[in-house]
Amino acid sequence: MTSVIAKAASVGSPETQGQGKIAAAAEWSYVFRRDLTFQSATRPPGHENDKPENFRIDGGNNILGKITYGVFDFLDIYAKLGAANYNLKGDVFVGDKKAVTEDISARTAFLYGGGMKLAHEIRDGWILGLDAQYLTSDHKLDFTATSASGAITKAIYDTCRMREWHAAPYVAKKIANFTPYVGGKYSDLRMLQEGPNDPKRWDNLRFKADCNIGVFAGTDCNIGDHFKLNIEGAFIDETAINVSAAYRF
Repeated sequence: MTSVIAKAASVGSPETQGQGKIAAAAEWSYVFRRDLTFQSATRPPGHENDKPENFRIDGGNNILGKITYGVFDFLDIYAKLGAANYNLKGDVFVGDKKAVTEDISARTAFLYGGGMKLAHEIRDGWILGLDAQYLTSDHKLDFTATSASGAITKAIYDTCRMREWHAAPYVAKKIANFTPYVGGKYSDLRMLQEGPNDPKRWDNLRFKADCNIGVFAGTDCNIGDHFKLNIEGAFIDETAINVSAAYRF
């Protein structure tokens, strides 16, 4: 019946690369949970009063490659390419009674996007920065619905389109070989599920993130002049972790 997709758009390293410098990175993100709000759908006959509730990501992976170019010392642009898959859960209510519990598996699909990062060292190793990012992917969905009586319905949905952007200001501090940072973000997540072409099934389901405001914290660990590791956690709007390794040429 319903389906939703979302992903963790990490901020990553708080420092820019330097003008003319290029960096290559590998990233892995895991979304523990992200709550979603139902907006609208084309309902089949007899389901006009059904209410999707409690929909959420219940585990999901992003694996990405990232290429960053330093336009100026204070400005990077970057592109991300990779793959994503997710598990999702939710309930459907008729009146005040839960009628169906849904488990949805979003198959592994191509994930891509890009963004820009502004960062300026103000004094004594303190850095102010801003990351802006956009990610998108389209997934096929394996759908299982279990009714209150235990009856199971399965289906495959054609497409679930996900689009997300965020703006994330932060502050960082260089401490020896580490650069810890903390910040907040505004993220806008929109999803549209289409198909199958069957008048007896739901279609054109639209969801958005339940919460748009979040916080994040992480740190770089610099290894020599070219290699760095990064770990970052995100909270409130989503619960997620991101780990990356980067090499600056």
